[in-house]
Amino acid sequence: MTDERVIRQAVVSGTAATPGPERTAIFEAVRADRDGPQARWVLDVAAAGPVVGRVRALELVHSLAEFGRTWPAAVDVAAAALDDPDPVVWPAAMRLFVYVADVEAVAARLPGSADADTRLVGAYALIAGGGRFADVATMLLDDPDPGVRVMAALALFGDDPPWQWLCALNEAILDALPVAVHRVGRDGAPWDLPVGPIWAWRLGWYDHEDECNRVVRLLLANDDREVRRVGVDMATAAIRLWRTAPTELLPALLASACDTGTDTDGALRAETLCALRRSGELWRAAAHALGADADPASRVLLAELGTPPPAAVPNLPTLDELFAARRPADGRAESDAWLAEQPVDSTARGVGRKLLGLMAWGGLTERQGRQAKSVFARESVSKYEVAGVLWRHFGGEVADLLTTELAAVAGDAHVGDHALPVLADMGRHAAGALPHLNTLIESRRRIPMNLGEDDFEIGFDETRRTRLIAVRDRIVADIP
Repeated sequence: MTDERVIRQAVVSGTAATPGPERTAIFEAVRADRDGPQARWVLDVAAAGPVVGRVRALELVHSLAEFGRTWPAAVDVAAAALDDPDPVVWPAAMRLFVYVADVEAVAARLPGSADADTRLVGAYALIAGGGRFADVATMLLDDPDPGVRVMAALALFGDDPPWQWLCALNEAILDALPVAVHRVGRDGAPWDLPVGPIWAWRLGWYDHEDECNRVVRLLLANDDREVRRVGVDMATAAIRLWRTAPTELLPALLASACDTGTDTDGALRAETLCALRRSGELWRAAAHALGADADPASRVLLAELGTPPPAAVPNLPTLDELFAARRPADGRAESDAWLAEQPVDSTARGVGRKLLGLMAWGGLTERQGRQAKSVFARESVSKYEVAGVLWRHFGGEVADLLTTELAAVAGDAHVGDHALPVLADMGRHAAGALPHLNTLIESRRRIPMNLGEDDFEIGFDETRRTRLIAVRDRIVADIP
């Protein structure tokens, strides 16, 4: 897969732009040696291939590069491509140039580019640089192209601006957006750049929830449908960031969905309904609001919205249920014999689960208790699986240790489900976990995680919060 002909063909044809063996082979080879022959072949296509091949090669090199880490050979190719005789190459060249060149070089080339599309894509590329390109972005705030001004303002959010400056940036975007959206929006716009989500996440970094909601409401009330679509996109990201959408954003989203005056093809309405369905809590709140409205238009919208999922239930298993699920069907003799063969500090897989099963067959021996402590002392999923064994076997002796360790992972997407039943079973002995549980429950922000899909993460947060409340209630109810 690393043959020169294969690599050149994969780049020019676009095969290397999609997941597959060719792309994998190129990534492995180039990241192993950025100055090796495979990297040189890709850069050669970027410098001297057919036009479509040059663009694809520049985009591939951009994917291969690491932001902020200079790559002299890539800088040279990108700089040369900025003077390519075909202007279609320039935006891809500028995006790569911003990614791999130093700040001074970018400042010298980007603001002075005569091509608006090139400046637009370059300004968009600045966003990934945080505060590193603040001076360059500031220069672009006066660019004659409104799309460039929008992207430059978004780039400046990465420098944690003072409140007054942040508000000024928001107003600059709001002022430029009605024209810019037809350059950077969807449906026929030359560039599809995600203004709304970037804007929301930039505000979210510094927890400017109220300002984000204010901006969303302004966008959703705009007369221009494309501006309202940016508002829906921004609301969708805000729903992922914060739990307060049912109260803060629901009225504006419903008003936007009901306003069909400029939404001739129903696209905005459909996107708004998708946003309302992202959160089960928001969906149920929307259905309730529409169901209480006698307006026929609300009834139609309610039918389109569909039936929301039921509210999340704690569904918190007891420790006895967890032990029973691992209970050996033929008694404990086989597990006892196997565990006896393992050293106390065994790292063998399955020790923890054998111990879980034995809890349903009368509990552990003294040696098996020491094995359980050894499993808990090592950081792994098994540590949290065996936490309930430790609690039932040692009781108050390990209460403080378990409280500290389990409270710390109560919101974790991977091991939190093992921790919560133990804390619930501990009752008043886990009172020390209450401050952390309350923080997770009462936070306006959703539990931070990176599971890959926003809808899944929102659903996880709402379900986990319900379980956290159930655990907290169990602990409080057990306190005299």
